[in-house]
Amino acid sequence: MESRASAFRTISVVACSTLILALAGVAWMARPRRARAVPADAKHASASSRQASATAPNPLRNAYFGDLHVHTSYSLDAYGLGNRNDPRMAYRYGRGDSVVLPGGIRSQLKVPLDFMAVTDHDIWLGELSLCQDPTDPAYNKQVCRDLRSADQDPQAGAKAMFSMLQFQLKDPSERTEEICGSPTADEQNKCFQRARSIWQQIQVNADEFYQPGTFATFAGFEWTANFKRFGMLHRNVIFRGGKLPDSVFSAVDLNNTPERLWEWLERDCTGDCQVISIPHNTNFGWGRDLDTKNSDGTPFTSEGLQRRAKTEPLIEVFQIKGNSECSPGLGTNDEQCNFEQLFKPCKPGEEAFCARASDYVRNALKTGLLVEQQYGVNPFKYGFISDTDTHSSSPGATQEENWPGGGGQNDNEPEKRLKAPSSKDFPVGGLAFNPGGLAGVWAEQNTRESIFDALKRRESFATSGTRIRVRFFAGWNYPDDLDKSHDLLEQAYKTGVPMGGDLPQRSANSQAPRLVVWATKDPNSANLQKIQIIKGWAENGQTFEQVYDVVCSDGLTPDSATHRYPDNEAKVDLSDCSYSPDKGASELSATWSDPDFKASDRAFYYARVFENPTCRWSTHDAIAAHVKVPDGVPATIQERAWSSPIWYTPAQ
Repeated sequence: MESRASAFRTISVVACSTLILALAGVAWMARPRRARAVPADAKHASASSRQASATAPNPLRNAYFGDLHVHTSYSLDAYGLGNRNDPRMAYRYGRGDSVVLPGGIRSQLKVPLDFMAVTDHDIWLGELSLCQDPTDPAYNKQVCRDLRSADQDPQAGAKAMFSMLQFQLKDPSERTEEICGSPTADEQNKCFQRARSIWQQIQVNADEFYQPGTFATFAGFEWTANFKRFGMLHRNVIFRGGKLPDSVFSAVDLNNTPERLWEWLERDCTGDCQVISIPHNTNFGWGRDLDTKNSDGTPFTSEGLQRRAKTEPLIEVFQIKGNSECSPGLGTNDEQCNFEQLFKPCKPGEEAFCARASDYVRNALKTGLLVEQQYGVNPFKYGFISDTDTHSSSPGATQEENWPGGGGQNDNEPEKRLKAPSSKDFPVGGLAFNPGGLAGVWAEQNTRESIFDALKRRESFATSGTRIRVRFFAGWNYPDDLDKSHDLLEQAYKTGVPMGGDLPQRSANSQAPRLVVWATKDPNSANLQKIQIIKGWAENGQTFEQVYDVVCSDGLTPDSATHRYPDNEAKVDLSDCSYSPDKGASELSATWSDPDFKASDRAFYYARVFENPTCRWSTHDAIAAHVKVPDGVPATIQERAWSSPIWYTPAQ
């Protein structure tokens, strides 16, 4: 018994930040202006642009920031980590209210979000509700009593949460009979019926806080498909509005098969119901999520790929559990992929808690070019977003300098966050995590319809947490200095395509496409250092990639052989986290033409924008706690943004 209790004590620490289980808003006006001053008061900038967007749609589109991956007390793991803040509290936090987070920590966003969705785990909505219902027999079960005590007795709560999670991992297709009355996962199960009523409340919560023109809220949930060893095929399912399905068919009900999720959504979300499913944490997919076959190992079919491509136009490339863009040594030698990495490449015989090439989005983008040649559809044609995946009801809390944590009472203080817990079941700990990122879109106005449509057409971008704004266009006949033109946006939209789009067929006299990229800094963060364009292409049945530095601050010039700029020598003082104010730029832009373009090769391009280095959250916490940064933990971070790709397909 002692060893078991000890194990649970370990889990109660891990359980968390960590989300043991499987586990914004400034709206800037769209048109870039050269040498434009950055507002010192971010709140004022947000208010003025929100007012503008509320009065009239902007055809050239505004930038809006949001968080579409948020857990509250409706999620089993968040509740088991002592979080008692419900979705209403999360919406209050997202819109900018001062809120008391788990453990009594009061927190408020420096700049409110423009849009958000609460996405609580679908598979325990009914179980958790029944555990809190004194009129139901489940209420007095020991596991439910322990779970309810989590805010006062974290060890008991973690033990109960772990017990329920372990049951789910053991047999992902069954319900917990002790609570649900039957192990059969069907519509007659008591937990399914209770989840139906919770789903109705989720919609009510989202509608209550929706303020068109100011704060767009979406009904949604996290479809939580698990397999053994904490692997995940999770998706955040976001609805545009209108009439939604009456019930949530969870991962348990659909046998943990994404293909069945897409079929259900196609069947039950019809008429004015519109929906997108957003994969996340593919770095936890153990090679399955972005593989070249279905999740059950069967071959692709054209019908299934078409359904997948229609339902999943986006992917989450960054969040609290790390970077899913790319990983060094796994399909790339890009040194910038070594950023907030959770896992090292798998060794022979390793099955879990290690990285495979098919876990990463850039590799999937390349693979999609080959799949399209074979099946006529590209299932990996993803636009990019980032989110937090907070389990503390704190959407948008991505600041490194005073991060309140994202794992309930497990990591709500610097001393807790600076511990590095691990266990053989979950060998990653709090120090490996980060505050998460933000989703950005370019939309006409801040309404559900406009934000959702921007996501659907992939005119979206991702950041690692700061509010860098990036625009990315491609066209065949852009002038070579379009980024410096006063009518950049008018020309870019009229004669080309924005991020997320497909280049039109090239004319006979067209050469390489011209790509235009423009970015501005977050007014509350460091200056920009450089912009890169990442290219991937397919040739003779193989895929390739190349990274190009296309513009840099401080008058630096690139090496003609490597296509890279030298470092601008921006510094960080680790004693107080101050950084170089005289290095970098508030705005960068470039018009670039691919020097290696081949008209016969399928290809994609996306932009990656870098800030100057700043202190990582762990360094800020170490200073606050008067301790040293633990060995092996990076002292600084280089915040960044990713545009969605633009694709080129040769004429057939």
